[in-house]
Amino acid sequence: MSAKHQYLPEDMIIVGEITGAHGIKGQVKVECLTDFPEVRFAPGAELYVEKLHQNRQVLAASLHKGLYLLTLAGIEDRDAAQALLHTYLRVPRGSLPPLPEGEYYHFQLIGLQVFAGERYLGQLTEIMETGANDVYIIKNAEPEPDLPPEILLPALQSCIKQVDLAAGRMQVEIPAGLLD
Repeated sequence: MSAKHQYLPEDMIIVGEITGAHGIKGQVKVECLTDFPEVRFAPGAELYVEKLHQNRQVLAASLHKGLYLLTLAGIEDRDAAQALLHTYLRVPRGSLPPLPEGEYYHFQLIGLQVFAGERYLGQLTEIMETGANDVYIIKNAEPEPDLPPEILLPALQSCIKQVDLAAGRMQVEIPAGLLD
């Protein structure tokens, strides 16, 4: 990504978070927040480093104890690496590989208005990854009397009936007993 193609953070998605420094030569420990680490953290890849407000090229990468160790261009000592603690690494949304039909990135779903039939349930505010399946957290500040202010809906094909990104809407079917 050249300097003339700078993006704003809202045009980008988070792919990792710097959680510490490793060694004395400027390596950073990165918690992976992407399904494509082999692409995002590959030598030669460009990452936007939030605290620097700049892109940095990945010079080297390895996996160590569940974290990625990255060498980023221009980060040459432990102090420089430590200064980036709790910094997000981002890439432009346009660089995302397309997903198969019916699959969505989390950032595409967050903010959708959720309905069961014509009944408004709330807004999808968060996605909890549980291992077996994701759980959608739907919040409504002013729910109907028989609805809770927060609904935890399993992200199963039997529950999620339709996603319309253009309309900002998700159609769901609430499993029996979920709201009891």
